[in-house]
Amino acid sequence: MKIRQTSTDKIRGKLVKYKLGDCFAIKLRNGNYLGAIMTGKFNAFYNLTFIEFYASLKPTFEDFAEGRFFGTRFGSLEEIKYAVEQRMIKCKYVDDNIDIESVGSLDLISDLMSAGYAYLDNIDEMHDVYTDELPTRIEKTKNAEVFPEIGFVSKHLIGIKFIAE
Repeated sequence: MKIRQTSTDKIRGKLVKYKLGDCFAIKLRNGNYLGAIMTGKFNAFYNLTFIEFYASLKPTFEDFAEGRFFGTRFGSLEEIKYAVEQRMIKCKYVDDNIDIESVGSLDLISDLMSAGYAYLDNIDEMHDVYTDELPTRIEKTKNAEVFPEIGFVSKHLIGIKFIAE
């Protein structure tokens, strides 16, 4: 599913703080950090895609460049395509939040696909979604490594190298 992007730099004539490919360190209430990449903007929302990162230290740019994102595969073993799971959150919330900061930016492929999206209101919801989904994604990723043909039917952790230029 391809979601048409709106202007990546403005909402109602006002500039937004972040752009496509920005990598975020998201500080949680418990002192740990999550990592997410801005994989799009739609109207007044940033589309964030989580990476496999949950630690007491802030993620570095290398954690993003060498990490894995929440996504899925589709196509066939001969022609695999990758799509990102997106969590939409208001640009103003992210722009104004001192617990969300950019640690660099990746150049993402121009035909980035969305595997689905859902709206979130705050960092606590990000934490809840991340901790709920991660164990399942880890297990499904392991299964897909053993049985590649099942890698096209569920949500996985996929190397960022597949969506970065």
